[in-house]
Amino acid sequence: MHETAGVALIVASCGGSIVTALVLRTRAPAGIVAVVLAMCGVALATGGLFLLDRVSRTEWIVTVVLLAMLVPAHVRVVLGPFGPRPERS
Repeated sequence: MHETAGVALIVASCGGSIVTALVLRTRAPAGIVAVVLAMCGVALATGGLFLLDRVSRTEWIVTVVLLAMLVPAHVRVVLGPFGPRPERS
């Protein structure tokens, strides 16, 4: 049961991250983009941990927190700033 849920969470979070990073990153407000990407990171961590046996509470906390921070940071570094681009005058 957990394996199916884990794979589903990984697939859904990757799809959500890709759509957010490539489509919404420059159209939605920066704060919303960062929160959506952080939630995708949480889902990715949770799905990955569902696939493992005997995961400690510490591993859950560290993994979820780190991926919640690293997914938005990765998108920001690789693709550029969040939010609509300012109008040039």
